[in-house]
Amino acid sequence: MSETSEDRRQGSGFWGRLFRSPAFKFALIGFIVLLLMIPQLIVWGMVSERENNASSVQRGIASSWGLAQNVKGPFLVVPFIEKKITITDGKPVEQLVERRAIFLPDDLSIKGKVKSKVLHRSIYEATVYNADLVISGSFAKPDIKKIAPHAVEVRWHDAVFSLALSSVSGLKEAASLELDNARKIAFEPSLGLPGASSMSGIHARLFAAGAKAEEGLAAFRFSTRLNFAGSQALRFSPAGRNTKVSLSSDWPHPSFEGAFLPKNRTISEKGFKADWQVPHLARSIPQSWVGSNFHVFNGFPDNASRRTRRSRGSTHKLLSSISGGRSIDQFGRTMFGVKFYIPLDYYDLVNRALKYGLMFLLTAFAGVFVMELLSGKRVHAVQYLFVGVMMVFFYILLLSLSEHIGFFNAYLISSVATGGMLSLYVGKIHQSRNKGFIMMGVFLLIYGFLYMILRLEDYALLAGAMLGFVMLSATMFLTLKVDWNGAGDAPRNEG
Repeated sequence: MSETSEDRRQGSGFWGRLFRSPAFKFALIGFIVLLLMIPQLIVWGMVSERENNASSVQRGIASSWGLAQNVKGPFLVVPFIEKKITITDGKPVEQLVERRAIFLPDDLSIKGKVKSKVLHRSIYEATVYNADLVISGSFAKPDIKKIAPHAVEVRWHDAVFSLALSSVSGLKEAASLELDNARKIAFEPSLGLPGASSMSGIHARLFAAGAKAEEGLAAFRFSTRLNFAGSQALRFSPAGRNTKVSLSSDWPHPSFEGAFLPKNRTISEKGFKADWQVPHLARSIPQSWVGSNFHVFNGFPDNASRRTRRSRGSTHKLLSSISGGRSIDQFGRTMFGVKFYIPLDYYDLVNRALKYGLMFLLTAFAGVFVMELLSGKRVHAVQYLFVGVMMVFFYILLLSLSEHIGFFNAYLISSVATGGMLSLYVGKIHQSRNKGFIMMGVFLLIYGFLYMILRLEDYALLAGAMLGFVMLSATMFLTLKVDWNGAGDAPRNEG
């Protein structure tokens, strides 16, 4: 039987039943939710932009105050000359190569106190600190022959004590090296090594100009005090055969990081104390090696000994600098230390809230949809869209307020503002104060669960799964008697 004009007017045909059916409305709501993912992605980009601005400001503060500091070493560096003979055009060619032997200390002890504070620039903040370290230990008598059996001369008078610091601009006082509790040597800028421009630091020449050093270096003890500024993190290298680090600070939120965690730690509202102990077997780095950069001379260096200068009919050939051996920086993956962590990073929290945006929207729409089905009052798709846009705007409020009043206060104000407005709006749609209060309870549940998910980071997935399961189960049972096809709908005369 074909549809009459009256049927079409009243929408009682196939298309009319389809558009009025709850199943069509359910699919339409799903489409609206997917459509609302676009503004959520825009908000996500906004959060990333603000986070990048904050990071840029923090880097600006750090560059003025002092960057995150990595203390590497100390190293004992001894130049030596090695002779190599090669055959070129049937003639022996003698090459004299200047290289550097690098030794690590037998014992290394670092004791330090760190005073921290938070600096503000505009609405952003960064953690900075002043560190006062006492670095002490001992070196065994260096044995060049052990790592360079072909060495013909050791330049003991050029031996240096090097200590790497990632941001030497943070040094606040002059520093000196004390040897065997007797002699003091002032530190000089740089590591004192050719080809080590990638690392910054300080060095001290162990022998004064003109001093006789033919007998070499004996075992010695050392001690130095460094006072420097830094920001965000402080890390150390396990340079000693036995490395001990003891650190205390007034910062109450440390985040211990790196290859080794503290053996002992104490954390309170007044600060923290931590002790590390690292044996050399745990670091996979030798106690001594030959440096990577060396030079080949045409003839002998000016300060080579007469014995080394003697030529036995060999030809001297000029070569450029050559790379080989091991770099002085062997500690990349073995660094350890502490990060001065700001616990409430609202950008991370807003990002995590956005990750649950889909579930957030689905839960709210499910509440409005179930109320529509149970009340018989039709809610237009545009009204669903308004509800969704308001819920997306919650994130913008949360982000903008967090930068000024903190995450908790921002979350409270944003959730009360958007949840209250939506409850009032849904109540007006249904022309029922009771339904408005019901929706207020629904939004209170949604915002409360979302906050719990954000606070309980380790249990976020479990809490989200529980919320989704409860809401889905409630929706399924509350809609058992719903005619999803809309076949039983009769045309209603609104007038």
